[in-house]
Amino acid sequence: MEPRRTQKNTSINLEHKQIMRFLPIYLLLGVLLAAPAALCAQINVPPPPQDTSSKIKVESSITGEYFLRDGRYMQKLSGKVRLRQENTLVFCDTAIIDGDDARLIGNVLIDQGDSTRVYGDSAFYFGNTRESDLFGEVVLINGRQELFTNRLHYNLDTKVATYTEGATLTNGKSQLTSTRGYYHVDEKMVYFKGDVLATDPEFTLRTDTMAFNTETQMVRFLAPTSIVQQGSRVYCESGFYDIENNFAVFDGNPQYERDGQRGRSGKMRYDGASKEYILEGNAHIEEPAAGRIVDADVIRYNTETEKAVFIGNVDYRDSAQTITGHEVRYDSRNKQYQLRGRGRISDPPNIIEADSISFNNELGNGLALGNVIWLDTAGDYTLLAHRMDYNKTSDYLHAYGAFGDAGDNGRPLMKSLIDNDTLYMSADTLTSFKPDSTSDGRLLLAYRDVRIFKSNLQAVCDSLTYNSADSLFHFFKVDTLPLIWSDTSQFSADTIMLSMRDNKVDQIWLRQNALVINSDDGRMFNQIKGRNNTVFFAGNEAREMLVEGNAQAIYYALDDNKAYVGVNETACSEMRLYFENNSVSGIKFYAEPKGKFLPMKQAGVTESKKLEGFFWEKERRPRSVAALLGLREK
Repeated sequence: MEPRRTQKNTSINLEHKQIMRFLPIYLLLGVLLAAPAALCAQINVPPPPQDTSSKIKVESSITGEYFLRDGRYMQKLSGKVRLRQENTLVFCDTAIIDGDDARLIGNVLIDQGDSTRVYGDSAFYFGNTRESDLFGEVVLINGRQELFTNRLHYNLDTKVATYTEGATLTNGKSQLTSTRGYYHVDEKMVYFKGDVLATDPEFTLRTDTMAFNTETQMVRFLAPTSIVQQGSRVYCESGFYDIENNFAVFDGNPQYERDGQRGRSGKMRYDGASKEYILEGNAHIEEPAAGRIVDADVIRYNTETEKAVFIGNVDYRDSAQTITGHEVRYDSRNKQYQLRGRGRISDPPNIIEADSISFNNELGNGLALGNVIWLDTAGDYTLLAHRMDYNKTSDYLHAYGAFGDAGDNGRPLMKSLIDNDTLYMSADTLTSFKPDSTSDGRLLLAYRDVRIFKSNLQAVCDSLTYNSADSLFHFFKVDTLPLIWSDTSQFSADTIMLSMRDNKVDQIWLRQNALVINSDDGRMFNQIKGRNNTVFFAGNEAREMLVEGNAQAIYYALDDNKAYVGVNETACSEMRLYFENNSVSGIKFYAEPKGKFLPMKQAGVTESKKLEGFFWEKERRPRSVAALLGLREK
């Protein structure tokens, strides 16, 4: 294995001749190294101790010698040195080992065997603390990330790299530099401080402090930041930029300039796919050369088409006229104003758009018809439907029919951002309203054939309610049992409740005929049954489950190679299970448990044992957004 990518190649023939020429010397040296005690005895020097406790193990080198310094033995290794500490390999040209520490010289490589490698010209390696200081042309490589610097401190246990004399991180086409920084390799996070500069084909960024996730390609602004992108300059003091998807949110006094146009707002978003800026909250744009000023709740501006949409409390002024209204469209390139037939009403926290909108201001009733989009910015959800009836006074909303060609023959769709992921829900009808005039929350009712899809959670039921005040879902049975799927687990009961906290699943309650099934291979099924089950989550993973009333469990034990070793069958009045990495890590049984454990050979099973009422549903599980709408999947 070459310890350094830039190491110069040596002629194979020349190297062979040199080895043959000095082979007797190497053989003699090998004999001397093999018998250091005898050698030292001949020159009246005490033999070096045979240290077998050192944390640094020598695997190979071309030459080696012991010498005394300050009353203790040291070892010097030269030529293709290879050292090991546990799973870490260290390569260099020369190593001087002093107990549990080593000085490494020439073509240093530290390889942790998990795609993390650190190169340097020289280094100090400390075996006790598993830390290293590297010098010269230092390169840390983790996946496609490469960090270049002249001096680096690296902790092999925490996998945190620290630099204080400048470094450059390359990430595909992107490059980030700063004076100081911290690279948390396992957490995929890099914190840049001091004269931060990021360059990319899409943008150039300057700031003093910034965080970057190397896995999600997410940049977070932690100080005043200036971004230059395709002729535009953006300033903000907080926010984030998704490099992979070219999407950004700018907070903290965001401002932009482009072609003599200036804008500011409470929050600003940029979507690189559509080349669109979205200014939200006290949005303001001015073009001094044209004498044009626009104020609105929301302003959307497309830098490619040079078209703008002003939404909510619009006050548009230029040298010729003033326009106010719910929605005004302006084509800067063609100097066109348009109050569209397809209306858009911005009434924070709600925005509604449709092919046609009628609204009775006296009664507060409205009807939106045709490709209706309803956005609730407070609840952070969107409804797509064919028809929507609403009442502004009571905050009532009723949607049915599909957005698109299916029209009133289809189903409405709701989508909401939860934990940086989108949750989709459809039903024959969707209804939303405030339970009372004093409530800040909204109640959502979904009726008949409710289907939910999220990347890590799916569900079906006959009907559903959701209260935004307490973030609680209720799944109800009319004809069929409600079901929830998470990864390889299936949850079912007569009634299911699911609570959210901080936009993450917090608890699931299964009431009456509760059954939880888990299977990694679809052949053997772990089963937990009881009258009522309560599942507790942390970090979107099940961590604990309480089973109450006639608790029964079938659990298949696995060895380290994920092979089945036996089946555990237990029954009691109550049990509590603990999970780790989506697997059972412990079980507590209460009130005279009865159970048995049988090895697979003794059990003689070729297929999973099943508790009464067992069923493994595959057909009803939604696998995509198209499945929610009853559309044929491509």
